[in-house]
Amino acid sequence: MPGYAPTPVVGMPELARIHQVAGIAVKNEQERLGLPSFKLLGSSWALHERVKAVAGLSPDALIAFPDLSRIARGLGPPTLCTASDGNHGRAVAALAEALGCGCVVLLPADSAASRIDSIKGHGATVELVDGSYDDAVAAARATARARGHWYCPDTVGAEASDEERRFASDVMTGYGTLFEEFFEQILRPPDLLFVQAGVGGLSAAAAASLRRVSATAKVVVVEPEGSNAIALSFGSGAPVSVPDTQTVMACLRCQSASFVAWPILLAGVDAAMVVTDDEAAAAVRQLARRGVIAGASGAAGLAGALVASADGMLRARLGITPDSQVAVVNTEGATDPASYAAILAG
Repeated sequence: MPGYAPTPVVGMPELARIHQVAGIAVKNEQERLGLPSFKLLGSSWALHERVKAVAGLSPDALIAFPDLSRIARGLGPPTLCTASDGNHGRAVAALAEALGCGCVVLLPADSAASRIDSIKGHGATVELVDGSYDDAVAAARATARARGHWYCPDTVGAEASDEERRFASDVMTGYGTLFEEFFEQILRPPDLLFVQAGVGGLSAAAAASLRRVSATAKVVVVEPEGSNAIALSFGSGAPVSVPDTQTVMACLRCQSASFVAWPILLAGVDAAMVVTDDEAAAAVRQLARRGVIAGASGAAGLAGALVASADGMLRARLGITPDSQVAVVNTEGATDPASYAAILAG
């Protein structure tokens, strides 16, 4: 893709010293392919695979982006449709703009105005849903079917079609690029990787990628208090949903795990934990001191790492020692500038 380059890794040596670990490495996704989050990695690969399938091209073909745009235009072009808490929707909208396609994004009605405006800025139509993120997902699926749009989900339920499951799985595959880069950029695989959950796509990609380079490293999923469907699902042994709960970590305000992510999470994740809004905000400020711009959702992984390393019981259960190398991902920049400014102001 035009503009592709690996995102940087930032060390946090002072935090590592205070929290008695050997190192904390932050994969910084505050800017990726011109957008303030990692999400374009997933939706671009999934669209690549969908265009190939509809055009009848070989499943093994790799299509350069200008050719992908030409092929997409020759297919109609299609209108893309998805649901989002903000970042996935903007990534799909940006792709639609680049490919010459239409785009409709459904968002919960209480989404931040800045996130709505950024999606509209790519020429997409935004439709607000009076309900939760899960309600927006259901509405987007129904809208795409009713209007003949291409449904582009990053999460699916058990009722999803094979095509919908493939798209969501391809989104997770695209996220793997982040971790392929990350593990090449650091000296050795981390002992612990703390990664925020949401619907589980990123954390599933993290677990799958880390298992390829280390059999002993631990993957810890981090969720907001209240939006902890994955932690509760681990506890019950099967996927469960949670009520919609307000959190400053708006892009992690999800009520259920993705059907395609769940088996990967169950097989590859070692622990799940929750963090409070205040703990996420503190991590935002710590990252800012190192020149890293992170929204509250982006800082959640670091918040989890700091909470765990400061708690004797959690250190023991996770095997955190002074020799531990810890890795986290800043998944987004200041996608809601007003919230970011308020957090920095304390």
